[in-house]
Amino acid sequence: MSKARELAELGAVYNSGALSNRNMIINGNMQIAQRGSSTSVSNSSNTYLVDRFFSRINGSNGAATISRETDAPNGLSKSLKFAVDTADTTLDAGHYNRIHQEIEGHNGAALKWGTADAEPASLSFWVKSSVTGTYSVGIYNGDADRSYVSEYTISAANTWEYKTIYIAPITTGTWTIDSSAEFRITWSLGAGSTFSTGTVDQWQSSFNFSSSNNVNLMATLNATFFLTGVQFEVGPEATPFEHRSYSDELVRCQRYYQVLANVQSDLIGSSVKW
Repeated sequence: MSKARELAELGAVYNSGALSNRNMIINGNMQIAQRGSSTSVSNSSNTYLVDRFFSRINGSNGAATISRETDAPNGLSKSLKFAVDTADTTLDAGHYNRIHQEIEGHNGAALKWGTADAEPASLSFWVKSSVTGTYSVGIYNGDADRSYVSEYTISAANTWEYKTIYIAPITTGTWTIDSSAEFRITWSLGAGSTFSTGTVDQWQSSFNFSSSNNVNLMATLNATFFLTGVQFEVGPEATPFEHRSYSDELVRCQRYYQVLANVQSDLIGSSVKW
């Protein structure tokens, strides 16, 4: 069988959804939002809304709203929106604005990071912003002493764009295989010099999660940033987004957060929010 045919058939398998459980991101299509439809984000608070994703503004006088929206590219139905309500043009050394998800060690074990057999990984996602320019994604371990930053460009304002990022394997550092966060993935919306770097697309023995070239979204009043279709997987090439059922995704989210109410009614079929 020719290589081209092998790749074509493998692509068909991925597209049909036959190869499951490859996406380490939970709720990557933003369909689960147990906490509500929108909430405000202010200085020094980890703010959750869409399950497993949190937003944070640190050291800034700015403020934002995060919400779950129905604005999404074809094939997806929901997105996470970050909107600037109070602008702050100052980006001091320790300031940052970000969207973030932690990957549990049990789920990241297949990467074998920190060993001689470490595997590469691929991150893919859909993004849209009212502010064009250079943005970045950062990955760092639980000890925050190994980090990898990669840049991407938003070329057209208010237009959905698909991005793929290659992450090289890493054979050093501590990558826990337990229920704690093995590593964290951060979409930077601007960060000061303490957390940003000019060195991209390679592992560093430091704690960075943003490129020094990253747009400071908080500088623009009413600026928006949308994210959806997030997938993180083993391998050097991104595959089509893995669509899991709503119930499967909800159970994954409930491992980390549940809302319990009116349990007795639920037992006889009435609605209950978990």
